[in-house]
Amino acid sequence: MPGHFTFYSNKINNNIADFDLSEYKHAIGVLRYSLGDGIWFTDGFGKRYYGIISGISKTGFQVETKQTVIVDALPNIHVFMAILKSRERMEWAVEKCSELGVNSFTFFQADRGERVKLNLDRMNKVAMSSLKQSHGAWITNLAVLGFDEICRIGLSSPLFHKYIAFCSDSKKLSPPEIQYPMALLIGPEGDFSQREIAISKANGWTPLHCGNQILRSETAVVSVVASLRLSGR
Repeated sequence: MPGHFTFYSNKINNNIADFDLSEYKHAIGVLRYSLGDGIWFTDGFGKRYYGIISGISKTGFQVETKQTVIVDALPNIHVFMAILKSRERMEWAVEKCSELGVNSFTFFQADRGERVKLNLDRMNKVAMSSLKQSHGAWITNLAVLGFDEICRIGLSSPLFHKYIAFCSDSKKLSPPEIQYPMALLIGPEGDFSQREIAISKANGWTPLHCGNQILRSETAVVSVVASLRLSGR
């Protein structure tokens, strides 16, 4: 009998879940699941299911659901991070934030950032893999927006408390003081420009302290999110 893994399907009708070719390759081709085996899977929207494999074809398989578990969402954390030069570092940030249950992860082009083409399809695959690996039930939504658009989010009708991390000696809040739902804004390798800092402050973003050492962008993101999650927030 195969070990305990979590799979993904959002095609569930009349207690039958359909799994695509990608999941087929993993579950049937690699892990050797077969007819009659029980598996756990998620729809990525807060539900985990247990079911029995009831059909297998060359392009997918079907599962008859037997049990549904509702998983409460963690307190809302929305990450906004500048596009970095290294694709691997961005993927690492997405992977770890997905494991930690971040609700959304949005990239933006910063004034001092690298002009790198972002492959969102690949990033979504990283997030999905991380979701399954950590046996999660809520998929992290990924997107790309402009910096000015991000800064104006929730200006007229606040959606969340907004925090920006940048290098300076000005007074800043620390993670334990963060309020939910929250948004975290992290700049590129060369930090935010003075223009970007001014725009963020004008739009209600509060400076956030990430420690006394200079952190890489992806390290800062994961450090803040992990400190919140590990403190039970």
